[in-house]
Amino acid sequence: MPEVRFAVLGPLRVRLNGAQLALGPRQQRAVLAMLLVNAGQPVLVSDLVDALWPDKAPRSAVNVIHRYVGQLRRLLEPELPPRAEGQWILRSGGAYRLHVDSESADITRFRALIEQARAADGREAVRLFVQALGLWRGRCASSERLDTKADALYAGVDQECLAALVEAADVALANHMAAEILPEFRRIAPYDPLNEVLYARLMVLLAAVGRQSEALTVYEEITQRLADELGVDPGPDLRAAQQKVHRQHPSLAVARPAQLPSDLRTFSGREADLERMLVAAGSISVALIEGMAGVGKTTMAIRLAHELAPRFPDGQLFVNLRGFDPGGVTTAPEEALRHFLYALGVPGNRIPQRLDDMAALYRSLLRGKRILVVLDNARDGAQVMPLLPGSATCLTVVTSRNRLTSVIAQVGANPFILEPMPAEEARAMVAARLGDDRGELEPRAVDQIVTMCARLPLALAIIGARAAMHPGLPLSTIARELTGASASLDAFSRDGDAAVDLRAVFGASYRTLSADAARMFRLLALHWGPDVSVAASASMAGMTPSSTRDALSELTKTRLLTEHVPGRFEFHDLVRVYAMELSHEMDDPADRDAAVRRMVDHYLVSCTNMSTMAPLWPIADVFLTNTRVDGPETPTSTADATKWFATERHVLENVVKNALEVGFYEQAWRLALAMLLFFQSQGRFPSWVATLHAGLEAAKAAGDVAAEARTARGLAGGYHHAGDSENALRYLKLAADLIEDLGGTTEKAHILRNMGDVLSGLGHATSGDYPKAYAFYEKAAELYLELDEPRGLANARLGMGTCLYRMGAPERAFALQWEAIETCKVAQDIVGESVAWAQAADGRHEVGDYTTAVSYYGHAAEICRSTNHDMGLVRSLRGLGDAYAALGDRDSARAAWEEALSRTDDRFLSVEIQARLANPQ
Repeated sequence: MPEVRFAVLGPLRVRLNGAQLALGPRQQRAVLAMLLVNAGQPVLVSDLVDALWPDKAPRSAVNVIHRYVGQLRRLLEPELPPRAEGQWILRSGGAYRLHVDSESADITRFRALIEQARAADGREAVRLFVQALGLWRGRCASSERLDTKADALYAGVDQECLAALVEAADVALANHMAAEILPEFRRIAPYDPLNEVLYARLMVLLAAVGRQSEALTVYEEITQRLADELGVDPGPDLRAAQQKVHRQHPSLAVARPAQLPSDLRTFSGREADLERMLVAAGSISVALIEGMAGVGKTTMAIRLAHELAPRFPDGQLFVNLRGFDPGGVTTAPEEALRHFLYALGVPGNRIPQRLDDMAALYRSLLRGKRILVVLDNARDGAQVMPLLPGSATCLTVVTSRNRLTSVIAQVGANPFILEPMPAEEARAMVAARLGDDRGELEPRAVDQIVTMCARLPLALAIIGARAAMHPGLPLSTIARELTGASASLDAFSRDGDAAVDLRAVFGASYRTLSADAARMFRLLALHWGPDVSVAASASMAGMTPSSTRDALSELTKTRLLTEHVPGRFEFHDLVRVYAMELSHEMDDPADRDAAVRRMVDHYLVSCTNMSTMAPLWPIADVFLTNTRVDGPETPTSTADATKWFATERHVLENVVKNALEVGFYEQAWRLALAMLLFFQSQGRFPSWVATLHAGLEAAKAAGDVAAEARTARGLAGGYHHAGDSENALRYLKLAADLIEDLGGTTEKAHILRNMGDVLSGLGHATSGDYPKAYAFYEKAAELYLELDEPRGLANARLGMGTCLYRMGAPERAFALQWEAIETCKVAQDIVGESVAWAQAADGRHEVGDYTTAVSYYGHAAEICRSTNHDMGLVRSLRGLGDAYAALGDRDSARAAWEEALSRTDDRFLSVEIQARLANPQ
């Protein structure tokens, strides 16, 4: 007997002997959907008429219903004689009934499993709930809704599923099996985005598996939705869930950051100040360490933090806010919060974009935790306030040259003002730096050094480092040099009084440098910061890597430069000012300009090299630079390229911004484009938008219309991934207008494809305008075909396939996906081919063709293995395991999931896979 399987928990689907049936016109499908939802109960013909023609039915309406029923019978039973009733759709007076049992329809199977789950206990109950919820593919009869009375019937089925979801969560939590139910909960909850009961359970489930930060993100998101769409605050269910998350045991915390810089081994003096702060720390929440530049605020804050660290077992956060950076490169509160949220275990794609949302999530994560936060070098209260935890269990230490009156007034911060060191402590500091008895042998010289350094730790440290490097140099000689100098850093004073002759202090160390180190010192002042690598230093100075390392080592030994992490160097603000002055005085302007150009070219070429191994589709060759430099940085793998970009990102952003300001327009827009794929792969959407804005301005200034169009399209991509469709379409329209005048057909095809991406909601959970998106993809595909651009053609076809699938035409979608696979093969686009196989597998899996899905996922996985494309491999293996599980092959499913788990370091994906392994149904 032919096997028929009905599905209505999602788009309407019917399979006859494993093959999906084309069910005819929409009204005919709607008749079947109503019969199926009533699951064996008779449905009056008059109700079917009302459902199909809600306003006014035609006279022939009843006959049309009978005709639809006859056609459906013949579809279900092709051998059925004319006018025969058959076994599926039965007539009973003025009604029809679909004859289904608990195995032939997903809705009857769902209800049977839920009843079994309610009668079972413990793990068996959870297993049955998961099995039942796995049948739910989306809104009931989502492809057949006609805005009629029938829609209320479908909505009732939706609520039935959602109620079962909440019930399943409660059973899972009671049996400590949150991980087993979580994947289904995460999948289904977005269908009712304002359901407070649903999202309250989701928060508790996430917290139960150790994902507290994500649970609090869920709270922030639904709070925002409720405010935006209903104008209400969270109700008691959500508030109670939030409190539960906050009360989770510390062992469930997702991360315990330990970001404090190394303590200074030669710290000396300041004992009274340190003791005063340590005593106060037990009863305050914000400590402000204030004082003039060079007085030792950062050193004191770090020493204090290390002393206090044992009191804060949940972690320590540190950020340099660069409030007084000579180049104006301050750390925005948004960037600092992003840095902290990463450290607290929040993935990049889950970090909110708005400052207020980030701050709210940050405060939520720290509530009830004992975490120490150090905010170094703050400029003003506006930079500090969003970074305060707002919890009495945390302590924040802030350093600043300014009096942060607003912080004192708003949060009751306790100020601690550091003055220049007492003379005795200053002498002890010099002695500690020397490490020998020279200080005792030349006490007068030490006194003179202390006086000329105005008892400032920065100046004393630099002079002490010089003296330690030259043990044969009498201290009296150093003292005479300081006394004899007459220059002064004009702005370096406190309360209007010249505090110290810093030019003399810095000059005493500078004059001991070799010629190479001295030149390096001056040229590095021209670097746009915030720090610099050995390779970039070598390019700026035009030196070999070996000579560069020697020069940098010399500079760090004299304390004129700091190696704050291995291989990366930075100036103290005041030292950089001095170096900049020297460069202006001693270096020819042409040499200075050449050094800056070499720096810009170094980053452009290095980033271009890295982009050729970016995790995604590499940038078009026409936009890559053909500039050549000595010693650019070159990746050996995708992981190498990704790590390089993460390290250099702040520098690269500064280079784009400053290159635009000084007129290196071409370098600026080319570098912005070379960074684009890294922004995408790392989820750095605000940086993406800001950098491509600068790139677009640079392209305009350069008068390069093609570059302007390309950067506008890149900027649109940033807005799209950040969820701002309005601005994405705006800049795509600008790109289209610009390219129209140039006749750039390839770029036009890319723009059309990206229009489809935005309109289809690609990469977002929201639904899209699929017919309109399909039209753009189709136009793009036509152009790619004309241009013989197989990679673009394949991507356009994949987009078309996605739209067709969402529009209820899966067979046409599969045909396009197959065409995309063949196109990638011809073009030898291996990564694109793996994506196409995986998307085709997703579609086959969705319609229940699990055997084909296994084959397709297998193809995708093998390609990813051969190309070391771990991200794609994990995705393919996860799908492969799901398909095997659907076929009942638990051993093969487990093998696929275990391999996927072994290859991912994504904590959230790991939890999902572990949940599958715990319950391979």
